[in-house]
Amino acid sequence: MIRRLAFLVYFVLVFASGYSQYFITGQDPASIKWKQINTKEFQIIFPQESENKARYVAALFEDLLHKGGKSLNRVPKKFSVVLHTHSANSNGLVAWAPKRMELYTTSAQNNDAQIWLDHLATHEFRHVVQMDKIEQGFTRVLNYVFGQQATAVVVGLYLPPWFMEGDAVCLETSMSESGRGRLPEFEQELRAQLLEKGEFSYDKAVNGSYNDYVTDRYKLGYHLVGKARSNYGDKIWDNTLTNVARHPLGIVSFSNGIKKSLSESRKQIKIELQKKYGKAEDVDWEKVQGAKKYSDGKLLLYFDTMQELLWEWKKQDAETDKSAYQLVSDREKYFTSKRIPHVTEQGDLIYLKHGLSDALCFEKLDVKEKTTKVLVPGYLSNIDYDYRNGFLVWAESKQNIRWEHADRSILVTYDIKSNERKTHNYKKSLFAPSFKLDASEIVAVASDQKGDNSLVIIDHKTGLIKQRIAAGKNEYFQTPQFMDDENIVLIVLNDKGKQIVKLNLKSEEREELLSSGYANMSRPVPYGDYLYFNASFTGIDNIFALDLNTKKVYQVTSSRFGARDAHVNADKNMYYSDYTSDGYLLAKAVIDTEEWKEWKGDYNQYPLAEQLSNQLGEKLNADTTNLDRFEVRNYSKLANLFSFHSWAPMFVDGIDGKADVGVSVASQNKLSTLLTTVGYKKEEGFDNGQFYANFSYRGWFPVIDSKITVGEQRYQFWTRQDRIEPEQKDTILLKRSLTLWNWENSISFPFNLSSGQYNRKLIPKVTYLMTRFDNIKSTALATTNPLGLGEYNLLQGDITRQVMEYQLFGYNIAKTAPRDVQYQWAQIFELNYRDTPWGDRDLGNTWSAEGHLYFPGLRRHHGIKFYGGYQYRSLNDILYSNMIKSPRGMSDLYGKQIATIGADYAMPLFYPDWNLGPLAYFKRIKMNAFVDYGYEKRYLENEEGDIFPFKSDYFSGGIELRSDLHVLRFSAPLDLGVRLGYENQTNSLFANFLISFNLAAY
Repeated sequence: MIRRLAFLVYFVLVFASGYSQYFITGQDPASIKWKQINTKEFQIIFPQESENKARYVAALFEDLLHKGGKSLNRVPKKFSVVLHTHSANSNGLVAWAPKRMELYTTSAQNNDAQIWLDHLATHEFRHVVQMDKIEQGFTRVLNYVFGQQATAVVVGLYLPPWFMEGDAVCLETSMSESGRGRLPEFEQELRAQLLEKGEFSYDKAVNGSYNDYVTDRYKLGYHLVGKARSNYGDKIWDNTLTNVARHPLGIVSFSNGIKKSLSESRKQIKIELQKKYGKAEDVDWEKVQGAKKYSDGKLLLYFDTMQELLWEWKKQDAETDKSAYQLVSDREKYFTSKRIPHVTEQGDLIYLKHGLSDALCFEKLDVKEKTTKVLVPGYLSNIDYDYRNGFLVWAESKQNIRWEHADRSILVTYDIKSNERKTHNYKKSLFAPSFKLDASEIVAVASDQKGDNSLVIIDHKTGLIKQRIAAGKNEYFQTPQFMDDENIVLIVLNDKGKQIVKLNLKSEEREELLSSGYANMSRPVPYGDYLYFNASFTGIDNIFALDLNTKKVYQVTSSRFGARDAHVNADKNMYYSDYTSDGYLLAKAVIDTEEWKEWKGDYNQYPLAEQLSNQLGEKLNADTTNLDRFEVRNYSKLANLFSFHSWAPMFVDGIDGKADVGVSVASQNKLSTLLTTVGYKKEEGFDNGQFYANFSYRGWFPVIDSKITVGEQRYQFWTRQDRIEPEQKDTILLKRSLTLWNWENSISFPFNLSSGQYNRKLIPKVTYLMTRFDNIKSTALATTNPLGLGEYNLLQGDITRQVMEYQLFGYNIAKTAPRDVQYQWAQIFELNYRDTPWGDRDLGNTWSAEGHLYFPGLRRHHGIKFYGGYQYRSLNDILYSNMIKSPRGMSDLYGKQIATIGADYAMPLFYPDWNLGPLAYFKRIKMNAFVDYGYEKRYLENEEGDIFPFKSDYFSGGIELRSDLHVLRFSAPLDLGVRLGYENQTNSLFANFLISFNLAAY
């Protein structure tokens, strides 16, 4: 009973936060003309120029309908899909409030050996099945009461992200001949961790750490979900999701579902595993039996899976012969990867570096073994770059000035000698650039809004495109490299898998050098008579070489966990990246062809992937021969402006994040251009509550917001009032009733000016607020005057107050490392001006300015922050609320002029990685010391009407002790702490409780 009551409280809190509503990824350009394919089973909404892609996607979903949910015994109800074809992003998502799927159709350069849309549609369709599976039993009842947000809340509370993503990866793997389950890179992080560092606690594995790198939810989830399905059959997840759906008020429904399935046959599974791995030295069967102490099914599954993987990978590790190499870089204290080494003309080594302590940057290791940071690039479209003759070139993301779904991938070159950074902008997104041998030209992959690929040859000096070579239908180019002045080598991806192809620039004729089918290959690099490339042929990523004369293939490295990124210099030394549990290390090996092992075409099999495929017994086999069978119609943005998806017997406004007693309905259309909340709330101070309507339209360049509230007020208060006869001031008890209208309208222009490593926004905003007091009735009830009540000029009738506010908000924030406690370099400012140009009463004007400045601290990951704010009011009244901060620990300053300055020093104390059972997992303890100064100048009026200036100086200071933690194994991190300090406003100590959620990190 207590557990269920605790859940109900949590359930209300989730709704109150507005978490389940208005999940928005952004908007597409307003100029797009939208079309749709609308069948009985699904609706696909897409830009008109992407009709062919939309028809292809429709064929995929037609095939997936009865295959993709087979293992969960579910065929989902009708769903909607939005194609974002103007973005350079390669991703997808499924949200349930409102219910929709969003697909970003640009094919990635690091895609596996299947067509991107096949991969993407299969993965995201599985999320639709998962969510739809929850809409049964009592959760279905909750849907009638709360709408779609009920399903979103149940899934958010109970289904761990590792299950959602791992289950989807299982499907994408089992329904194809490729998939991430057949990529060695997909398992190398967990493999290296188990073999070098051992098993992490469950909480650390799912919530991360600042001490060690922890693999992501996709990779961990694939092994947890896949091993469970392999050992216990499909029913384990079918029954578990059914249990959650039917018992959404039981906090441990998901865990109990797992535990029930495991307990029925776990002993037999362990016996079978003992027969398979019994001779392995690391098998501690007493420890295995001791795992029965876990009462949480998730922990039991995690323990079993980690033990099985450890046995399996130890056996494989013992059977793998490792090749000789020399480390060029040592392991650092915390996880740090060094990728894509290149040797300069001076013999220095340049590479990409990133990790827990470092944001992604270019670093140089000179011949004297001294390291120097070269520069911090922007957000790379793919972890890759090229170097020639003192120049670097890479592709990075460039945000559109307004539309989140119109970002592009641009080329950037950097001259190391002159430190000149130059961007190259084109209409199409460009990826995977590399130089000609003399750096005079650049070859790159271009992708248009239809998703079609082409190769472009660009003059490095002028930036002009000299040649364009189009890919074939449903064909994609990856990581091209110049072989010589006339030939390019690249990966071609099509429905037959991957091929390494030589392309002649003059004739545009192709020569297939090597086909690996659905085994993965990437990043071919020519040198001399050989072509070096990454491949998954052995079950561990290694570097292979193709003899361009004999066409024989050789295995060059035999790495323990994974080797890639080959670079061969003039001295015939091969530099590459070798993976460990602490990141990629730079390695060097002498090119000795006699030591190479010829590869005979024996591709490694992936037992888990094959077993999942055999269990499902289905493959994606869409009928794409007659795509005209899908009827295309216009999609009207106006006719589909509203889409009411959720409602509740309580007031929840997801736009402003407000909650109260009442009722509400919520709408967000499928293009996320209009957000709406309409309802009633029991607002404090209103006898019969308030009617409330809030609208936010984001389909044009300016964002237009409008909010209206209406309610009746009745209240009593003591006040000073002028008596008519005899003339004097009386203190009277006044009763007042009125109808209060508030109508707020604003228009803002969100300019995204981000460039390189800096996130920048500038948002001018104009707001008009009309407050109308209708039918004011004022009655004097009592007085302290011995003469009793007299006649007074009391406020009656109607009053209108109209306020204009002008705001300019902006920020410039540099990239940070994961271990940084705050921004290391940032500037945030806000300017405000308010006045009352119209209305029945002049409230004067108020203007303010405030800013935050962030700097690095005295040690790594420490941070310094300065705050300054100034505010001026033209009148002495305080009807306007403050627009700047007051010193911490004291009541707000309300003078005619106020100013505040503050300084903070933030630092991490330690990283415990400690969990308090299922209640909390503590990742970091940190401290912030602060000092604030406030100035206030007021003008006070005495009873005779004389005005006196009054100035005050205020100080406060103290410390904040906070922790980054996860509560109740919920994936969204919580920042929890306490503030202790002293302030001289009342000359007392103070303490504040501090709490904040980062739902963006869910």
